[in-house]
Amino acid sequence: MTIWFSLLIPLIIVFGLLYFFPRRIVWWELGIPLAASLVIISVCKYGTEAVQTRDTEYWGGWLTHTEYYEAWDEKVSCRRPVYRTDSKGNSVFEGYQHFYDVDYHSHYWLASDSNGISKNISREHFERLAVKFNSRVFVDLHRSYHSIDGDKYVARWNGQEETFTPFASTHTYENRVQASSSLFNFPNVDSKEYGLFEYPEILGAYTCAHILGQGGPTLAAAERKLSVLNARVAASRQGWVWILVFNNKPFQAGIAQQNYWKSGNKNELVINIGVDSQFNVQWCHVFSWTDVEKLKIDTRSQVIEQQGKPLDLVKIVDWLGPEIKKSWARKQFADFSYPTVEPPGWMVALTYFLTLIVSLGTSAWVIYNDFSPEN
Repeated sequence: MTIWFSLLIPLIIVFGLLYFFPRRIVWWELGIPLAASLVIISVCKYGTEAVQTRDTEYWGGWLTHTEYYEAWDEKVSCRRPVYRTDSKGNSVFEGYQHFYDVDYHSHYWLASDSNGISKNISREHFERLAVKFNSRVFVDLHRSYHSIDGDKYVARWNGQEETFTPFASTHTYENRVQASSSLFNFPNVDSKEYGLFEYPEILGAYTCAHILGQGGPTLAAAERKLSVLNARVAASRQGWVWILVFNNKPFQAGIAQQNYWKSGNKNELVINIGVDSQFNVQWCHVFSWTDVEKLKIDTRSQVIEQQGKPLDLVKIVDWLGPEIKKSWARKQFADFSYPTVEPPGWMVALTYFLTLIVSLGTSAWVIYNDFSPEN
């Protein structure tokens, strides 16, 4: 039952007020149960929809610079008023305890990327990056300080390839597909059945795994290459590539992964690869929202060329680079702005209950207040 049918509750109660208590109410009071119920229903409907359609995608970039802001303090207007009580017992403002207060601002460290995103890091992290970039520049901030003149130090990436540092970040967006059963009905999947993957956490402010699973001898080198690809090539095309390696799992694991991730985020190309215990390639399944079907087909073909052979992740990533640059096109999720999103059953039931309580409460106020046609 749709959540909007709960509006019948205040309508029925309003007619009951008109029938049983015509002398206790005035016309404008009839709108109170209706208005209060409409607010409750709208909050439940659109609040739940916002939660259901909220999703997170990964963005790639690279570390451009890191900053150390020293501690400092400043004088501000005193916030401690002084009052006295006059002869009539009234509280009278007399002034402030001090001429000024002193606000202390603690030191902190930031790392910033090519997208203009900054993350807090530790002092030790800043020092490592300063050594890595061989850079540390003093910047006078010319603060209007009280007794501690805090300035900052900046360490910038030196542009050398060996010190290039990928920077991963997450961002929220509206994904109506994941919450709509009217457009795509992804079956529920038990993630433990095939050992399906969760999205990885970002560690150390901006680092995350790009290849999930045990990928064999080429994993470490390919992980570095894919992180650089996502930071440079894929990021320039608003894309992100995952490689998921399933060990001794059937082809159905790739299909289950697609259902579990609901075909992924709008900017993702997800390459699922099945290998045996010796890391020989068994199967491949690629999914993405992109409308460029050729890219998905060619990617699968590239992996299947290694079928029965040891998985070479470096070769796959090296092939992906120019293909992503040439063919990738992110799906515009504005194309999916029309699906209806229905709240879950428990929320519908809760909305009916809250609407009933609010309608009865406001109706009681309408009956027992002092307003009446005679008064």
